[in-house]
Amino acid sequence: MSEKNVLVVDDEEVIRDVCSQILSADGYLVTTAASGKEALHLVSENEFDAVVTDIMMPDMSGLELLEVIKSTNLSVSTIVITGLGTFDMATQSDRLGAREFVVKPFTPDELSEAVRKALGKS
Repeated sequence: MSEKNVLVVDDEEVIRDVCSQILSADGYLVTTAASGKEALHLVSENEFDAVVTDIMMPDMSGLELLEVIKSTNLSVSTIVITGLGTFDMATQSDRLGAREFVVKPFTPDELSEAVRKALGKS
């Protein structure tokens, strides 16, 4: 199996670190970004198989980020993580092409399973 590249985007360092540890242990090559703008820069210079993003971030929401990413790269799998686990947020995420929706706080297994499903491995 070839290693998959995953970008984790969250303005909270602890969330980025936890996601990175979980996904690295699952065998993914993980890159992190602290903002939507930083993520767009990374996406323009690198190829990612999946993007895991928070919704609520100061400079650009995760939904805005998804919209831009999906307009330029339809093949990337996207996973939304959020503390706002509302039906409306899940619907908006789905409409923008998110393959999975994970509500904070999540367990390592929940994140691993969401990324696995998004990449078509389950």
